[in-house]
Amino acid sequence: MDNFIQKIEEIPTIPIVSQRVMEISGDDEAPFKDFVAIIEKDQALASKILRVANSAFYGFSSSVSSLKHACVILGINEVKSIALGCSLYNFFSHSESDAFDRTRFWKHAITCSQVAKLLGTHFSTRNRDSLFLAGLIHDIGKIVLDQYFHEEFVQILEYVSLTKTTFIKAEKKILGTTHNQIAAKLLEQWSFPEEVITQILYHHGPWHDKNYGTNSTILYLANVLTKLAGYPCHPEEKQIDLHEFANSPEVDFITKTGFDLDYERIKRLISNIQEYILMEDDNIMRLFD
Repeated sequence: MDNFIQKIEEIPTIPIVSQRVMEISGDDEAPFKDFVAIIEKDQALASKILRVANSAFYGFSSSVSSLKHACVILGINEVKSIALGCSLYNFFSHSESDAFDRTRFWKHAITCSQVAKLLGTHFSTRNRDSLFLAGLIHDIGKIVLDQYFHEEFVQILEYVSLTKTTFIKAEKKILGTTHNQIAAKLLEQWSFPEEVITQILYHHGPWHDKNYGTNSTILYLANVLTKLAGYPCHPEEKQIDLHEFANSPEVDFITKTGFDLDYERIKRLISNIQEYILMEDDNIMRLFD
């Protein structure tokens, strides 16, 4: 484990534009126009923000055509999330493994981010500003493994393919640690918001989260529903059976936490997600093309 920690500590920091976005978005005294001005300097980022603002998942009645309008309706926290997500995408753009499809990975991530926001609204949860970012980068630890621990990552992929197990079980078998733990370590090093780090750390086990349980549960459910909707991170990983999941201890935990959930509701949610994704084919689903 010491070797993993040392290597992670040697990973460079995220680009300066993202650091500036984090700083100004956390400053209540900073003028909104200054925030927009930073984004305007990066046309690629501005374009992605407009794509998100026009996402079918948000359901705005009219098209959003200006960056200022997009920033107003999305809010500073959401725009910050997009900026940080794009920075991480660019930072980890190099893929070492032919066996790990980065396009599939990012489509899973984008879908999960949208589903997490959708669930936050559906269940009327409080403090849901962090859900988009947590959903978008919840599996970033897998990319860290691919680029910085490549030999071990190949072994994990082979084990997943051979046994059709989950990444978590394969990682524990090969490494003794998991992608969510690695992600939490790196994001803490990069001074990401505590609630985002916590949600990512517990997105496979929200019942262990004593501080941000509601949002960790949302992220866990968003990840599962994204896979059930047909967007797994890796095609060889263990498939989730809808009937088994609906009657599982995990869903019992979710309902006891306060979410109204059963087989029919899960089925409807999956259907809604698939409809939104079809509408998003040329928009947000291509956020990282």
